[in-house]
Amino acid sequence: MAEKKVKPPKNLLGVFEIIPEDMDNLDDLMNNVVKPAVDKMGAAVETYRIEPIAFGAKKIIARLIFKEAEGGTQPLEDAITDLEEIQRAECSMVTIIS
Repeated sequence: MAEKKVKPPKNLLGVFEIIPEDMDNLDDLMNNVVKPAVDKMGAAVETYRIEPIAFGAKKIIARLIFKEAEGGTQPLEDAITDLEEIQRAECSMVTIIS
């Protein structure tokens, strides 16, 4: 009987929109709260930027690199949203990078 080859997981790039609770010190929030949480999930923040939404509100657009896994982006979205300082996080786009 032929052996079934297991394909290694692909590396993915996802664009995540992160809505913080507090609109101040978003660089500190990314570096001291979000990045460590993402690292614990086995992912990495490639880049991020802060964009105004409306009425003084801002969002963080983060490009995260992670391995293809069961559940897709949901585990990362949940881990970021579960942070006390974050209202919501959702992935708006994913692509294979290798």
